Order: sequence, then C-alpha cells, then structure tokens
Amino acid sequence: MNQKIEKVKEYYKSNGLKETIKKVYRYTSFKLKIKNPSKSNVVYKLSKREKELINLKTHNRIFMFTNIPYFDVGGGQRAAQLAKTFNSMGYEVQYFYAFESSETAKHTMLLPVTVHKKISKIKREEFEKDIKKEDIFIFEAPMDTFIPYLEMAEKNKCRIIYENIDNWETSLGKMFFSEEALKQFLKKSTLLIGTAKLLEEQLKNYLKKYNIKNKKTIYLPNAVDSDLFDPRKKYDKPEDLILGKKTLIYYGSLWGSWFDWDLLKKVAKECQQVEINLIGDYAGIMDIVKKMPKNVHFLGLKKQTDLPSYLQYSDYAILPFKPDEIGKYVSPLKLFEYIAMNKPVISTKLDDILEYENVYSSNLSEDWVNYINEGLSFNEESRNKFILENDWYARCSELIDNLENDNRCPKEFYNNISIVILNYNNKNVIENCINSILRFNERYNVEIIVVDNQSTDGSYKLLQEKYSDKIKLYQNTKNGCSSGRNLGVSKASKEYIMFLDSDQWVLHKYWLDAYIDILQKNKKIGALGWAAGWFNKEGYSYHVVDSFPYKYLPPIGLYRSDIGYLGTGGMILKKKLFDKLEGFDLNYDPTCYEDTDLSLKIRNSGLEIAYTTYLGVGHLPHQTTKSGTKEHDNLIKSKGDYFISKWKKKNPKLLKYIK
Repeated sequence: MNQKIEKVKEYYKSNGLKETIKKVYRYTSFKLKIKNPSKSNVVYKLSKREKELINLKTHNRIFMFTNIPYFDVGGGQRAAQLAKTFNSMGYEVQYFYAFESSETAKHTMLLPVTVHKKISKIKREEFEKDIKKEDIFIFEAPMDTFIPYLEMAEKNKCRIIYENIDNWETSLGKMFFSEEALKQFLKKSTLLIGTAKLLEEQLKNYLKKYNIKNKKTIYLPNAVDSDLFDPRKKYDKPEDLILGKKTLIYYGSLWGSWFDWDLLKKVAKECQQVEINLIGDYAGIMDIVKKMPKNVHFLGLKKQTDLPSYLQYSDYAILPFKPDEIGKYVSPLKLFEYIAMNKPVISTKLDDILEYENVYSSNLSEDWVNYINEGLSFNEESRNKFILENDWYARCSELIDNLENDNRCPKEFYNNISIVILNYNNKNVIENCINSILRFNERYNVEIIVVDNQSTDGSYKLLQEKYSDKIKLYQNTKNGCSSGRNLGVSKASKEYIMFLDSDQWVLHKYWLDAYIDILQKNKKIGALGWAAGWFNKEGYSYHVVDSFPYKYLPPIGLYRSDIGYLGTGGMILKKKLFDKLEGFDLNYDPTCYEDTDLSLKIRNSGLEIAYTTYLGVGHLPHQTTKSGTKEHDNLIKSKGDYFISKWKKKNPKLLKYIK
C-alpha cells in the first residue's frame, strides 16, 4: 500500500504540481493500476496531523447522483459544475455516478468533492448511517439504480431534487430509463427542475399523466463558470488551434445523432478560408471524420480549464445541433461559456437560446455562410448583465432559495459588518467591486466604506458622483495601505470589519455564509481570511496557499489554522479587537507586510487566525503596486526587514510557521 501511495505522489510531482506538495493523495480503489492514473478518482486523504488542524465540514452537504464521472467531457458537464460551485460555496459534496467513462481520453484532475465513487461501490448500510436531515440529494436520471438512495433520503427527511436534464425517452435513455423510477422521483422530490424550457414542460406533463399534485417545478438552465471563463485574463494560444481568415470553434459531444454534420460540411465547403476547430472525443465517428472537408479540424478532448484559451483566439463559436427530439430539449452549457468569452455564437434554432443577445440563429447553411462573411457584432454591455444572471453561482443560489423556508442572515451579523476598501487609481475595477456588493447586499446589509489613497485617475470623483448615497467615502492624506485602512476602520459603525481589495468582487448572494458559520461556532478565532501564507527560515513571507493543490484546503475541510499569516483582501475581525491592537502599523506604509504584522498581533493577543477558501469573491489582480519591478522588490525587502526585526524582539515563536 505504501509503495502505491509513493507512486501516486511521484506521478503528481511529475505532472505539473508544485514541488512543495508533501501531502498524500489516494485513489478511491487501490485495485486500479497506477500505470493509468487517469482512470482513477483523485480525492484528498488527510494526514494524522492535518486531521488535528483542519476543521471538517459537518453540515451543508450535497449528495449528487448522476450518470457519468466528474472528469467526463473534461469536467465540463452540469453535474460537475454544480459540484464545483457548491464546493466553492462551502458545501461538502459527495459525487456518485452510474457508468464508467466511455471516453478514449480521460483527464486526471484534482476533484472538488469529498467522495467520487461509482454507485455500485457504495456500502448502503454505512451510507445510510451518515445521512442527516439537512442534507440535499440531487438526482439526474430516472434509473432504478438510484431508487434505494431516493428512499433513504425520503426516510431521513432530506431535501430531494430531481433534475430533468435530457429527454430520456429518446435514445439517450435507452440503457436505463425506467418509468417506475421516474414516477418515484416525481412523487418523492422536494423540487423538480427542468434544465430546458421543454424539459420543464415535460415535467408538468408527467405530473398530469401520473396525477401527482402539489409539486414545485422550476426552469433552471445551464450556466457558466465565470471564474474560469473570463476574457480579462490572458491565455496562451493553444498550439493545435488552426487559425484562418475566420476561426470557428466548437467543443462538446461529437458522437450524438443530434449533431448536424451536413450543415457543418456545407459551411466548410462554402467558406474554404475559414478554419473550423472541433474539440471532443471523435474515436467513435471516424467514418464522419474522414469525409469532412480539410478545413474542419478534430482536436480531441480537452480539459474544461483549457477551453477559455481556445475561445479567446477564435472569432466565432458554433452550435450545429439539429432541432430534433433530442436537440430541441437542450440548454447548451457551452453557449453560456461562449458568450462569457465575448464570442458571437452561430447556432441552429434551439428554443432555449433564441431570445439571447449575441446569438445568431438559423437552420440554413446559407445563413451561416452570410454570418461568417459579413461579420458579426457583439454587445459587451448585454454580455455583462447576462453573465451575472447566468453563472453557476446564480443557479446554485436559486436552487437553495427554492429549498429553504428561512434564508435570513443570523442577527449577530445582519447589518453588523463594515467593509473597508482602499482605492488608488483603480477606476477600471472599483465600480465592479462596489456594484457587486450592492447587488448582493440584501442578505447582510453591510456598510461600505471606501478610502481613496490620493488617486490621480479621476476615480475619487467617479465615486463621489456615482455612489455618494450608497457608500461612505473618505480621502487619505497619503497613499498608504496601513493609514488608509486605519482611517476606514475609524469611520466604521459596525461590530465586524471586513477588508476587501478593489480588484475583488462578490460572486453570489450567500457569499459570507461560510465565514459567518465559522465565526459563530469558533469564538477563539480572532481573524478569518481568504488569503494566507507562511514564512521562510529567515522570517520573510514565503509560500502562499495558491501554491498548493486545493489552495491548501481540501474539499473535506472548512478551515485550518496552521498558516503563518493572513492577507488583507478578505480578512474579517471584530472592530473592538482591531482597536485594541491599535490597527495597522503605520511604519508599513505605503504597502507590504501590514497584514502579516496584524496577523501576528492577533496571535500574540492569545487568539487564533484561520484560513478558508469559502469566501464568495472573485479576484483579478491588476498590480497597481508595480509587482516585479526593482522599486517594488526593494520595498518588500525593506518592510520585510522591519517586520522580522520587530517580531524577533516581540515574539519570535510566531515566525516559526514555515513551509
């Protein structure tokens, strides 16, 4: 067993993970051959020491029952996206699938779930003992195999969701569709979801057919991972992407009867200077591949994390689906990803996408040719609103809203948090930060305080004109992180202080829930943060959590305290504690080490600092600090020297958190 574990560790070291990895990974089954690790389900195994340091998730659990493994379709299918998003929101996710992957290329990836297992491997008695009333079960297919777990969920009064994700009465469900199983899901589910308009209508027809009453159905289509598909990021051009006068891209399933190869062939022949790139498993359609024009290129299966780069270097994205008994029931997940990357979409006429802006629809090849030759426009303003309403955080939030009777924020935290944000020439990002807080502020009713650090880009005037009635705005007499944040805190009227950076933004309405849960139950935590790191032997800030798999917090954990310090962007603590510690040391102005110093002040006072990944914010560094320049490097060294000198005298033990 130990030899196999060592081989697994060696595999991960040789496949791009940082050399700092000292953790042990295990496979769900050691019977699988290590020679082909891509067939295994990679989850995280805690060491004995980690079990002592990591606070495990004890509630907010999702049990997912679906057809295929997480890593199928490169990890891009709906079940995987729901699992990933719920994990990001602080839920423990257990993922069970009915069938092994049939894809010829199977990507190895670290999974954002605590369990990833084929359903036939579940030990039912042990499984049922672990079920709690608060758990959420999500089922995605009407198959007999899932019924025992549906019954367990009902028996334990769990919340049950049935998602109608495809028209299973077609060839798609020929291997498993069970009318009796469908009836059971309709009767026992708390919530019924149709992922396309026709699929919700189908659910309603089923309810009438089987005379089942008082059941709630909602339309909840697919969405986009807005963290991953972000056109503001820089991506390297993929080596195998073939560019032409116009470059078209598609990714997803290629083997289905709904894929309109005739349409694609006609377009390729009429537009010979256009290169059409298709991403997906094509091993089962070699007869089609051989007949396609030379400007149609089959690139094979890719990881979902690779797809944004292909989109960024393409001109148009395409959806050549036949509007038949399978195709017309589709809410194409990839459509949302296409639009998120600012790509005009050329599609056939599918019911669920006809109303979307930036989509050009026709079933005729001559119209597709005209779209390509004449050029297509793209409305970025409508795109931004579209993504806000159609990312996976929005979907998961709506799902929770439809399950819970009482979603109120605890009284201790409602209207009791002040958020302090610094602004220094951040005109391009500060609006996004503030707008996102305001958009999702009903649940917490936070106070927003912005301190301007002598900006010269007009951002202070912008803040005055646009947000004067929505925020508290102050000017610092100099450009300093310590002095600016101290000023902000001095103007705060709430019990809790949270620091956000101007290049962060709120992702969903439940963005503070995991923080609140941790702080409510752990009174010894003086400060909780979303960014963290350790020291080297000399005492300088060194490794950060971003250097580690899962950002140093595997999906099984809620938070951990074996870090050296917290970063300010996403840190929360009580104002009373901040004032008692006299805030940030002004010697660190203009920047560097002020948050590290505050972290040690908190520890030195007898309280603990803790780190979690489950703050619902996004982050796109804009580097106003000129990181990487000689000037900035000298500043880091100078402030680091002061920090080490100070704490070697005050409490050198606090510098011993080393990686």
